[in-house]
Amino acid sequence: MLYVIYGTDTEKAREKSRALFEALKGKKPGAAAGILTAEDVTEDKLLELTQSQGLFENKQIIFMDRVLENKNTWNIVLEKIDAVADSPNIFIFFEGKLTRDILKKLEKGAEKIQEYVLDEETPAEKSNFFPLADALGSRDKKKLWILFRDAMDGDAVPEEIHGILWWQAKSLTLASKTRNASEAGLNLFVYNKAKRYLSNWKKEEVESLLSKLSRMYHEAHRGEADFEIELEKLMLDI
Repeated sequence: MLYVIYGTDTEKAREKSRALFEALKGKKPGAAAGILTAEDVTEDKLLELTQSQGLFENKQIIFMDRVLENKNTWNIVLEKIDAVADSPNIFIFFEGKLTRDILKKLEKGAEKIQEYVLDEETPAEKSNFFPLADALGSRDKKKLWILFRDAMDGDAVPEEIHGILWWQAKSLTLASKTRNASEAGLNLFVYNKAKRYLSNWKKEEVESLLSKLSRMYHEAHRGEADFEIELEKLMLDI
């Protein structure tokens, strides 16, 4: 699986790519994770990473740090880009400016490509995703779907959307099973808000929501489902 985050605003591109890297590591604590620079990339190393998985078949998450800026490594990577895209492991490419020819080759197999142009921020970039969590808690299907589409049509990746929905579903679940914030292990503000949102949900519905989000994540990263479509279906079904 391949994600590409690039652009002339390298600070923003790096921030977003590292955030995705950390989010994926958090979601898959058993996965092996590593960072590769151009100096680390060889044909044998790339072949090994595309084919192998960690212990007990856990995926590997590999952060490729500006490896396409070096002509020697870009030939190696682009020759293997189909294998990278089809790999059970997750590759996150952080790059600066990319040529049109390189982009065309990456676009064929990339799950998501994001560009950040210096001094140009989209509305989605300036926003955060917490309104999505509120819309889910309120069970406001229309608002949730509109916010989701705005985010996805901007520069969001499914992992970011899933992460905030998972956080809300987990908060609702913990609040439904505990008597106070301390017992739930939640911030008091988050706990009280979750308690209010529970008036919109039955206990079994909250548990089902968390289960669906968990199953969706794993199916999408096994290549068994389209992450964006599954998220949209879940929102339209609440």
